[in-house]
Amino acid sequence: MPDERQEFIDGMRRDRGYVFDFHKVMAAEDFDWLKSYDAWVRASYVTQRTLDRKTKELIQTAVLTALRANKDQIREHIRVALQHGATKQEVLETLECVVAPMGMLNFLVGLQAWGEETGAKRVEPSQQADH
Repeated sequence: MPDERQEFIDGMRRDRGYVFDFHKVMAAEDFDWLKSYDAWVRASYVTQRTLDRKTKELIQTAVLTALRANKDQIREHIRVALQHGATKQEVLETLECVVAPMGMLNFLVGLQAWGEETGAKRVEPSQQADH
């Protein structure tokens, strides 16, 4: 018989597209709290209402970047945004919106996450630039 906690975590992964380590810990250590938290997240974020999932993921990406969240957390939301139809350019423009109100340092973490998730290209200085 499958474990209720395992089924819950598997359902979160299917519905959200990601599971963070804190979800795993809380499933093991305080499952009742996690179920309550998940119900709130489903109502405000996962469930389709007026905003589509792509838009919600772009908002999450901008907010998490502005708050200097963990790069891996930002990256997961970028990945899900791309899975739900966001383009590489749309995600980049979302991140660029962070620069003016929150500053370049916040933007750089989001940009790094975006670059890793999308395989961003680079133009390196040539050897002539060193002379």
